Amino acid sequence: MDHLGFNRVELVVREDEIEKAVEQFNEVFGLGLPKPHPIQGMPVLSATAFDGFVELVAPVGGKGSFAAKLERGPGQIGPLVWEIADIDETRAWLAEHGYNIVYEYDSRKGNADEQSAAVHQLILDPAQWFGFNVTLMRRFP
Repeated sequence: MDHLGFNRVELVVREDEIEKAVEQFNEVFGLGLPKPHPIQGMPVLSATAFDGFVELVAPVGGKGSFAAKLERGPGQIGPLVWEIADIDETRAWLAEHGYNIVYEYDSRKGNADEQSAAVHQLILDPAQWFGFNVTLMRRFP
Protein backbone atom coordinates (compact mmCIF):
# COMPACT_ATOMS: atom_id res chain seq x y z
CA MET A 1 0.00 0.00 0.00
CA ASP A 2 1.54 3.29 -1.12
CA HIS A 3 0.84 6.16 1.34
CA LEU A 4 1.09 9.72 0.07
CA GLY A 5 0.87 11.24 3.56
CA PHE A 6 -1.61 12.64 6.03
CA ASN A 7 -4.42 14.43 4.21
CA ARG A 8 -6.64 16.02 6.86
CA VAL A 9 -8.60 15.79 10.05
CA GLU A 10 -12.35 16.34 9.93
CA LEU A 11 -13.74 18.65 12.59
CA VAL A 12 -17.45 18.23 13.29
CA VAL A 13 -19.56 21.30 14.03
CA ARG A 14 -23.29 21.95 14.14
CA GLU A 15 -25.09 22.82 10.91
CA ASP A 16 -26.03 26.27 12.24
CA GLU A 17 -22.37 26.97 13.11
CA ILE A 18 -20.44 25.75 10.07
CA GLU A 19 -20.39 29.08 8.22
CA LYS A 20 -19.16 30.90 11.33
CA ALA A 21 -16.57 28.15 11.89
CA VAL A 22 -15.30 28.50 8.31
CA GLU A 23 -15.03 32.26 8.76
CA GLN A 24 -13.20 31.95 12.08
CA PHE A 25 -10.76 29.21 10.98
CA ASN A 26 -9.97 31.22 7.83
CA GLU A 27 -9.48 34.45 9.78
CA VAL A 28 -7.30 32.99 12.52
CA PHE A 29 -5.37 30.28 10.65
CA GLY A 30 -5.54 31.58 7.06
CA LEU A 31 -6.84 28.25 5.81
CA GLY A 32 -8.79 29.27 2.71
CA LEU A 33 -11.77 27.07 3.51
CA PRO A 34 -14.49 27.51 0.87
CA LYS A 35 -18.16 28.15 1.52
CA PRO A 36 -19.70 24.95 2.95
CA HIS A 37 -21.40 22.81 0.34
CA PRO A 38 -23.49 19.64 0.48
CA ILE A 39 -21.92 16.24 -0.17
CA GLN A 40 -24.03 14.37 -2.70
CA GLY A 41 -25.99 11.48 -1.26
CA MET A 42 -25.04 12.25 2.33
CA PRO A 43 -26.61 14.48 4.98
CA VAL A 44 -23.40 16.52 5.28
CA LEU A 45 -22.13 20.04 4.63
CA SER A 46 -18.40 20.24 3.99
CA ALA A 47 -15.64 22.81 3.62
CA THR A 48 -12.15 21.45 2.95
CA ALA A 49 -8.75 23.15 2.91
CA PHE A 50 -6.43 20.42 1.65
CA ASP A 51 -3.41 22.71 2.03
CA GLY A 52 -4.38 23.31 5.67
CA PHE A 53 -5.05 19.61 6.38
CA VAL A 54 -8.52 20.30 7.79
CA GLU A 55 -12.15 19.83 6.81
CA LEU A 56 -15.12 21.26 8.65
CA VAL A 57 -18.20 19.05 8.42
CA ALA A 58 -21.73 19.43 9.73
CA PRO A 59 -24.65 17.03 9.77
CA VAL A 60 -27.65 18.29 7.81
CA GLY A 61 -30.99 18.04 9.56
CA GLY A 62 -29.48 16.24 12.54
CA LYS A 63 -28.96 13.05 10.50
CA GLY A 64 -26.07 10.69 9.90
CA SER A 65 -22.96 9.63 11.77
CA PHE A 66 -21.75 13.19 12.31
CA ALA A 67 -25.00 14.01 14.13
CA ALA A 68 -24.36 11.05 16.43
CA LYS A 69 -20.88 12.43 17.19
CA LEU A 70 -22.33 15.81 18.17
CA GLU A 71 -24.65 14.11 20.66
CA ARG A 72 -21.49 13.74 22.80
CA GLY A 73 -21.06 17.53 22.79
CA PRO A 74 -19.70 20.28 20.55
CA GLY A 75 -16.32 20.20 18.86
CA GLN A 76 -15.99 16.55 17.88
CA ILE A 77 -13.17 15.12 15.80
CA GLY A 78 -14.24 13.12 12.78
CA PRO A 79 -12.11 10.87 10.61
CA LEU A 80 -8.35 11.08 10.37
CA VAL A 81 -7.64 10.87 6.64
CA TRP A 82 -4.53 9.56 4.91
CA GLU A 83 -4.06 9.86 1.18
CA ILE A 84 -3.13 6.78 -0.84
CA ALA A 85 -1.98 6.23 -4.42
CA ASP A 86 -4.19 3.30 -5.46
CA ILE A 87 -7.62 2.35 -4.11
CA ASP A 88 -7.70 -1.18 -5.54
CA GLU A 89 -4.21 -2.05 -4.28
CA THR A 90 -5.06 -0.63 -0.85
CA ARG A 91 -8.40 -2.49 -0.66
CA ALA A 92 -6.60 -5.76 -1.48
CA TRP A 93 -3.83 -5.07 1.08
CA LEU A 94 -6.38 -4.32 3.80
CA ALA A 95 -8.33 -7.53 3.08
CA GLU A 96 -5.12 -9.58 3.04
CA HIS A 97 -4.19 -8.20 6.46
CA GLY A 98 -7.62 -8.61 8.05
CA TYR A 99 -8.70 -4.97 8.18
CA ASN A 100 -12.39 -4.25 7.56
CA ILE A 101 -13.79 -1.54 5.32
CA VAL A 102 -17.13 -0.44 6.79
CA TYR A 103 -18.04 2.04 4.06
CA GLU A 104 -16.77 3.06 0.65
CA TYR A 105 -17.51 6.43 -0.93
CA ASP A 106 -16.71 7.46 -4.49
CA SER A 107 -17.77 11.01 -5.39
CA ARG A 108 -17.15 10.32 -9.08
CA LYS A 109 -20.31 8.18 -9.19
CA GLY A 110 -23.40 10.25 -9.82
CA ASN A 111 -23.36 14.00 -10.16
CA ALA A 112 -20.57 15.19 -7.91
CA ASP A 113 -20.86 18.77 -6.68
CA GLU A 114 -18.62 21.07 -8.73
CA GLN A 115 -17.10 22.53 -5.55
CA SER A 116 -16.03 19.13 -4.28
CA ALA A 117 -12.77 17.49 -5.17
CA ALA A 118 -13.30 14.08 -6.75
CA VAL A 119 -12.38 11.51 -4.13
CA HIS A 120 -12.66 7.77 -3.50
CA GLN A 121 -12.57 6.84 0.18
CA LEU A 122 -12.28 3.66 2.18
CA ILE A 123 -13.63 4.07 5.71
CA LEU A 124 -12.13 1.56 8.11
CA ASP A 125 -13.68 -0.17 11.13
CA PRO A 126 -13.07 1.99 14.25
CA ALA A 127 -13.08 -1.16 16.40
CA GLN A 128 -9.81 -2.14 14.69
CA TRP A 129 -8.32 1.34 15.14
CA PHE A 130 -8.64 1.85 18.89
CA GLY A 131 -11.92 3.76 18.43
CA PHE A 132 -10.51 6.26 15.92
CA ASN A 133 -12.29 6.86 12.63
CA VAL A 134 -9.67 6.24 9.95
CA THR A 135 -10.20 6.93 6.25
CA LEU A 136 -7.89 6.15 3.35
CA MET A 137 -8.51 8.41 0.37
CA ARG A 138 -7.51 8.76 -3.25
CA ARG A 139 -7.99 12.31 -4.59
CA PHE A 140 -8.49 12.94 -8.31
CA PRO A 141 -7.71 16.16 -10.19
